[in-house]
Amino acid sequence: MKKVSLNLAGSLGLLGVIGAVAATPAFAETGVSQVSQAINNDPVAQNVTSVSQLSDVKPTDWAFTALQSLVERYGCIAGYPDRTFRGKQATSRYEFAAGLNACLDKINEIISAGLADKVSKADLATLQKLQEEFAAELATLRGRVDALDAKVAKLEAQQFSTTTKLSGSAIFSVQGGSGNSGTPSNSNIFVSSRVRLDLNTSFTGSDLLKTRLEVGNGTQSIPGVFGAGSTTGTNGVSSNIGFQTYGQDYTGLTGGSTFTLAKLRYDFNLGDARISLGPVMHAYDHIDTNSFANDESADFASTFFINNPLMVLVNGQTGGAGAAIDWNIGKSSFTARALYLAGNGAQAATNGVTNGGLFGDAYQLTGELEFAPKNANGDKPFAIKLQYTNGAVNNANVNAAGVNLEWKFTKGIAIFGRYGFGTIDNRGIGATTAAYTRTLFTGTNTTTAGNLSPQTWMAGLAFPDLFKEGAMAAIAVGQPFIDSNVGNASQTNLEAFYNFPVTNNIRITPDVQFIFNPNNTSGATIFVGTLRTVFSF
Repeated sequence: MKKVSLNLAGSLGLLGVIGAVAATPAFAETGVSQVSQAINNDPVAQNVTSVSQLSDVKPTDWAFTALQSLVERYGCIAGYPDRTFRGKQATSRYEFAAGLNACLDKINEIISAGLADKVSKADLATLQKLQEEFAAELATLRGRVDALDAKVAKLEAQQFSTTTKLSGSAIFSVQGGSGNSGTPSNSNIFVSSRVRLDLNTSFTGSDLLKTRLEVGNGTQSIPGVFGAGSTTGTNGVSSNIGFQTYGQDYTGLTGGSTFTLAKLRYDFNLGDARISLGPVMHAYDHIDTNSFANDESADFASTFFINNPLMVLVNGQTGGAGAAIDWNIGKSSFTARALYLAGNGAQAATNGVTNGGLFGDAYQLTGELEFAPKNANGDKPFAIKLQYTNGAVNNANVNAAGVNLEWKFTKGIAIFGRYGFGTIDNRGIGATTAAYTRTLFTGTNTTTAGNLSPQTWMAGLAFPDLFKEGAMAAIAVGQPFIDSNVGNASQTNLEAFYNFPVTNNIRITPDVQFIFNPNNTSGATIFVGTLRTVFSF
């Protein structure tokens, strides 16, 4: 980099540039034609009328006199919003050139106003030398501005909507399984796909109307191939409870080649709380979230490691109707959340739907309290959530408590986990519920209606930015359903993945799973392999 050599008289022009640049660090990105506007209008830059307004400039500083002259004679100095100048801050040649142009514009304004006698010849000579020295940088900046202006004009002419943004993703996945449980079909290796289109609309800038359209061909699932009990509850509402937890969360979609309305809700602020309500909502958007195990397109493929099965009872493609609240208590480290979802909220209790409506089966009511303190950088590396869920699936009452933990204790390593325990109460409901539980939990020892007291847990290690920024690897182990009345063992799931960003819009994720004692039946082992590619826009 070339060095700029100026005499004492030339310090006037030099300090003017540094003053403008130090006050407006975005000059190199903003461009030459916007420099003057940035100085006069940008909230980052605050013009000063006296050098005494700059709290970190002292009368004993060697540059004090020159700065005072610039303020009083040319108005070519700006400060940060906290009224500091930060004159020792480093700057690039492009930033220097942009600041130089700001001073040139100011002097041109003075000359155009017929006040040329206010500009000294020495100042003009210094500025002329600087202009020649940085001619190449100034030309480059002008080119950047012209290109940006053209892009902005094109975007404004072709924008989708002034209030709505379109985003989406497409998953292409190849998965297969092998093992000594059940009777695998000939199609135990197959391809799945899912496409999502999200329309995010904001009317005030702080609210959000979320609309999602979704289509996929995932009509098969690996657990189904190996005979795992169905997790379908009342009137087709999908539940997380059971052993089909090692299937890919994005398979098993309904609708064939027809787009389905997979999300429709409205979010808005009410004081320190965020309110969400709508006819098509999902529990995993509001409770039991985890930075390392919560997104089937970015981390674990299986349903079990994405959510606690005793906390997310209603988990179909179209979720349920209901409402949620997310309240940060007094801007502290504590956040309280509550959620209510009805799986058949859009159906009246007619035409064979005996438990329809907003308060019918299936439903869940969940409360969650999170403690997540911020560190010096404003991040939240540690978070713990205490949870409680009351709900019903196929007339089986569920009461459960849980805990969700994550801790990124170094830059590249984090731990995470979930635990849940509760009761599934079938007593007094009748043969329908008892049959449901026997079908769902293959191998149960109970033949009549009764209570189950299941537990569930999972724990894992994550490695953010492994080998490349934005990548992540993780491994986790857990047991989805532990109950002495169900089977003669406890199913244990082990899963590992590596999510690698090829570009900003393409990610490839190999994923492997081992399922020991599937369906709580001892002696069997299943292997599942998945190669997932996600395109986002």
